Amino acid sequence: MEKGELLKEVLKAIIYRAELFLIDEMHIEAKFDANYRFVDKIDLKKYTTMIGIGGAINLLFYVTYNDSLLDNLTRAFAYGDIPEAEFIELRDSAAGEIANTIIGHSLSDFPNRGKGVTITPPVTIEDAKSIVKTNGTGMITARLVTPYGNMEFNVIGLLKGEINA
Repeated sequence: MEKGELLKEVLKAIIYRAELFLIDEMHIEAKFDANYRFVDKIDLKKYTTMIGIGGAINLLFYVTYNDSLLDNLTRAFAYGDIPEAEFIELRDSAAGEIANTIIGHSLSDFPNRGKGVTITPPVTIEDAKSIVKTNGTGMITARLVTPYGNMEFNVIGLLKGEINA
């Protein structure tokens, strides 16, 4: 399998599971925009969560969302009323847990059924602007559209060789 194909196969698994998760578990309408795009630059929204994918494959996964979408996801994830004083802290935690849940559900749909794949704990970044492609790196992006804004999913990895020299 070519490296570019691997990036797309992993992202396809993530998008499939993310759409199911948003609709079935979060009860938020979501639709894949039907486009997988290889890009040179990824523009990030207000909140971005990153998870490293290692072991049998070595990739970075980013999901990025705006305020309104993350607020609604946080409320859906919490299953009930959230005191305003606790909301910010819960939102930061929910961003990571949502991304982690989606990746966890996706692993069985990865190439080789995810055997030998490990993931890092999620890290959420606030107010970052963009990620720029470097030589030998592939970046692929796809989008889920919701009533509260778009959720963009990105997979980044090497396209040439085992190490980027």
